[in-house]
Amino acid sequence: MMWSPSADAADRVPVSLSAEDRSRQALGKWIDALAFAESGNRDWIVHQDRDGRNYYGCLQFREETFRYFATKFHLVQADEPEEFMSFIYDCALQKRLASRMIRDNPEHWKHCRKTVARIGLPPGAKAPADVVAAAKQPSRAAK
Repeated sequence: MMWSPSADAADRVPVSLSAEDRSRQALGKWIDALAFAESGNRDWIVHQDRDGRNYYGCLQFREETFRYFATKFHLVQADEPEEFMSFIYDCALQKRLASRMIRDNPEHWKHCRKTVARIGLPPGAKAPADVVAAAKQPSRAAK
């Protein structure tokens, strides 16, 4: 619930959010949690995974995934792969892109399966049995 602005705090009146606004707010909070879990919410970070592939920015996008979805949702206009790389470190853009991906298909959370096992599913997504089982098992650090 939000409060309407007022000169006197005693006169504030609660303003109800629409279901769509609540949904967007919940997704925004989830994406913020995802960014913190993936990178500490740091823009200029590159992580090379065991498979040798690089992951970039606050949400740790692979270049190919970023390029595909940024083009699909018309968030970046670039012709060459190098041009896309100039946008990949923009955390706000990555968060907008992730929001569009999840709103387009809540199952797009699978692009960050390991992190989702730690932070939980985005609003509206359903987990397959293997993710639910993995989330219930204690981590290695706890052993």
